Amino acid sequence: MRTFDYSRAASPAQAFSTASGQGQRFYLAGGTTLLDLVKLDVMQPEQLVDINHLALKQVESLPDGRLRIGALVSNTDLASHPLVQQRYPVLSEAILAGASTQLRNKATTAGNLLQRVR
Repeated sequence: MRTFDYSRAASPAQAFSTASGQGQRFYLAGGTTLLDLVKLDVMQPEQLVDINHLALKQVESLPDGRLRIGALVSNTDLASHPLVQQRYPVLSEAILAGASTQLRNKATTAGNLLQRVR
């Protein structure tokens, strides 16, 4: 594994500005896929920006009925959230079918969306 810089973002704006710099920069949350790919030398980040301490773990109901899902909501929390189970039961079932309990507990919604194409 190659060396890389690590920083912990204090705000979403700081995370965005840090990750927007030159070179290979990636957000680190659950890290369930990212760290494996770094260990295998498939991904070679110059910097990892830790966003784990940001307030992005909420599932909110919006006035128009949609849900806003925070980037750091774990797959387990999303699948078991009452609003998701009520309004989007197929999503809940798909998440529960997609990985082991250990991975669901650590993996984040944003991490799933940002996964490298295999």
